[in-house]
Amino acid sequence: MLDSQPAYILWWSDDIVVTIANKDTDMRILLPVLAVASLAACGGGDSGGPDIETRAAGIKVFKATGSLQCSGGGLSLSALQAQLTAAKVQVRSAECGTDGQPVPAVCGVPDGKIGIFELPIAEEAAAAAAGFKPLSTLPGAKTAPCS
Repeated sequence: MLDSQPAYILWWSDDIVVTIANKDTDMRILLPVLAVASLAACGGGDSGGPDIETRAAGIKVFKATGSLQCSGGGLSLSALQAQLTAAKVQVRSAECGTDGQPVPAVCGVPDGKIGIFELPIAEEAAAAAAGFKPLSTLPGAKTAPCS
């Protein structure tokens, strides 16, 4: 430091010391500036939500497997994915799930199993033409192990 007055040290490392004020600086001005700078430094981190432009502009779509209670049946996840591939849709990921709707305990009714697929948002129309719908239309949908 060039002068001999005491200074408030903001940050230091082995070879650098950053001072922000000497004892003559009005702290009524300095403290609000530091508070704003501290809050600004906290922003912009990972929010834990969808990353980088909603995962590079991706969308999740679903289609019911067509399986029924008691008798099962329906299409497998790979068969549903083959429908998307046949429609020239690039599938980024695939997983099984349920639609989240209540299902009556009656044999022969749909069991709510769905296939969930992530794809580029530009291919949503092609997926819709193949019978797939946006997962956002099923707010109660959940992923589940394929069975």
